[in-house]
Amino acid sequence: MVKTMKKLLEKVFASRAQTRVVQHFLDRPKEFFNLSRVAKDTGLAHSTIHRVMQPLVDMGIVKEIKVGQQIRLFILETEDPKSKIISDFYTSIREHLDEI
Repeated sequence: MVKTMKKLLEKVFASRAQTRVVQHFLDRPKEFFNLSRVAKDTGLAHSTIHRVMQPLVDMGIVKEIKVGQQIRLFILETEDPKSKIISDFYTSIREHLDEI
């Protein structure tokens, strides 16, 4: 279990960009976003968002919903146990993030 969690944390927080995207979804757990909106809200390049989003979907942290042939929406995956663990962790440390 410890090794599994360590690997999960390494994958989720693999880069600053990916961490910012995860935080974006954790701050807005019930909202849907397209890639452009995530880029705008996080201040990251669209190409960066495109690159980091798929690993988050593959890990079960973010859920992708296809609307039509070209529109993709994303939302925090609240049913996956990994996502719940990260969400609980974030909730417990959120108040301390401003202190850092």
